[in-house]
Amino acid sequence: MNSMPKAFQGDYIPSLLDKHQISVLAPYLQATQRSVLQLERGQHGSQQVGVSRIGGYPDLPAYIQWPCTKGGQYMTSLAQLNLSQIVSEVGEDRLPDYFPRQGMLYFFVGLDEPSYQIEHQILYMSEQDMGSLYYREPAGMTILEEDEEQPFQAYEVHAQGEIEFPNYGYLEYDALADHGVSEEQYLEWIEGLNNEPDDAIGKMFGYPVSQHGDDEIEAITSILTGKHTYEIQKRRAWLVDVLEGDEQKADQEIEDMLMLLEIESDDDIGYMWWDAGVIHFFIRKEDLLQLNFERTYCSVYSS
Repeated sequence: MNSMPKAFQGDYIPSLLDKHQISVLAPYLQATQRSVLQLERGQHGSQQVGVSRIGGYPDLPAYIQWPCTKGGQYMTSLAQLNLSQIVSEVGEDRLPDYFPRQGMLYFFVGLDEPSYQIEHQILYMSEQDMGSLYYREPAGMTILEEDEEQPFQAYEVHAQGEIEFPNYGYLEYDALADHGVSEEQYLEWIEGLNNEPDDAIGKMFGYPVSQHGDDEIEAITSILTGKHTYEIQKRRAWLVDVLEGDEQKADQEIEDMLMLLEIESDDDIGYMWWDAGVIHFFIRKEDLLQLNFERTYCSVYSS
């Protein structure tokens, strides 16, 4: 899916797998690794303007209108991510090439019902436009605060760059069987390999938390066709049709779909995505490279 950051090239993955005694799966894991930025909850509060934050309210200039739902209600601000801060924390050699190096991303969402095609808005602000930021509350309660009957707590958030291997939903069981590895053994190994911080609150990129491993095709089908179905074959047929029968291009669109952000349920912040699930946002790699956030997809996964 992506070119590997410099820090993970060469002997990094073979050495990591040897350390964890998983070398038998080296070819499979080498081919399926993904770059991920793990997000860790930091200090409570919103005292420092312009830093990466999850929960609470965003730092916005006065001229930006607060995003609203089609019904006219204030969307809920979920996160703001200072991209320069992330670069500083993670290090250039651990960042994928498609990650924007400057500016701020803001994530707003409407009601998370149903769990797919959730109304949302992602705003991007360039570094040059970040001089007039201030902690800004909406004129009234936002839609998810009303639904949860509480405001959400603000926490600063920090990032670390890692690589991630297929989780339960994306696991290729034939690859395990070919090497005599059981599902239970693999998942035990991966828990040690996928280095999640103690206060993890979410991530950028990597593998979505998922049961069926079909999030990318769901996202791209919705973005390009506006339609939704749980039938994977029908999704693919719609996608190929909108791409004028070009199956190779359809496969490439699925391959290039990125999970821009995933946020976990968290009692301290107050987020609860259905039954303690996650909310995630997707974007085409081409659109991310062009800083075009007009075509994105938002959904909730909960077991």
